[in-house]
Amino acid sequence: MVRGNTTYAVKGIVKTLSKSRLVQKIVENYSYKTKMSFSVLQKVWFDDLQGGKGVIRKLTDIDKKNESNYHINTPITLGDGTKIVVCNQWEQENLSNFISHARLLGVDVKTEGTHLELLLT
Repeated sequence: MVRGNTTYAVKGIVKTLSKSRLVQKIVENYSYKTKMSFSVLQKVWFDDLQGGKGVIRKLTDIDKKNESNYHINTPITLGDGTKIVVCNQWEQENLSNFISHARLLGVDVKTEGTHLELLLT
């Protein structure tokens, strides 16, 4: 199996991010700029962008079984004090959907570099 490791940059935010950290930084920056509540933010970053896990969840809603699917060690605190976490389960297809949606919201995402590795199983 061939696995690609592409890094991304978001203009004005940060350079050289992995797929899951890219999503986290975009959501974090967007939430700080817009000061939206969780319910509104969840409509902006709707679950279908990611798939089965959803893009964001309240930290308090994550059970032990699902902790490994979210960046629970780096929660985002919203203006009302709600702590949210961003999903870390991103593959090329759902990431492409997320990036397209982020661009519609005015986020400038660039591909920085690609590294392919061969995984033998």
